[in-house]
Amino acid sequence: MKHITSIMMVILFAFASSISLAQALHIVEVTDFDFIPMNVNVAVGDTIEWQWIEGNHTTTSDSTTGQNVWDAVIDQFNPTFRFVITAPGVHNYHCTPHITLGMVGTITATQVNSVSYLDNPLDDFVLNQNYPNPFNPATTINFSIPEASFVSLKVFNSLGQEIETLVAKELNAGNYKYDWDATNLTSGIYFYTIQAGNFIDTKKMILLR
Repeated sequence: MKHITSIMMVILFAFASSISLAQALHIVEVTDFDFIPMNVNVAVGDTIEWQWIEGNHTTTSDSTTGQNVWDAVIDQFNPTFRFVITAPGVHNYHCTPHITLGMVGTITATQVNSVSYLDNPLDDFVLNQNYPNPFNPATTINFSIPEASFVSLKVFNSLGQEIETLVAKELNAGNYKYDWDATNLTSGIYFYTIQAGNFIDTKKMILLR
């Protein structure tokens, strides 16, 4: 069992190292009559990029008022379009020429709690063990960065699949904490990984219902 756990940790470290820090960018391919993926889960502040594959389309929000309203042509002459999601909720959109053919998509945006600055940094990068651990359903993750860095803090399940991005932003040197609520997750073992500059570390946490 210990050997399997060690292998899993090595795989997870390699997986986390290969992830670009630009995880706040979500790609949606625009094919003949489909948005792929059709449903996208994001955090408020994330960017959606639609990429043309084939056909003549639009990406058009169902809403005509409010914060998240967009309407753009996607074709060979306009192959990409980016939009930043600025409000939480379910945001439905469609391709105007092909809406009757079912060419629709959904963006579900959640408001992610902000990371909190505590005090002066330590002399080195540090990722602390979350507390409490085991937890139900909330826990706190503390970390320290000795210099200004782009910080990526992510949660993975036991298969190495990304569950949630907690932090993806430039932070000044300091000690920080993030209060994470796992209300929507089931009991099990999870891992959280931090990447700041060349520093990468991963720790295990247990959710017990």
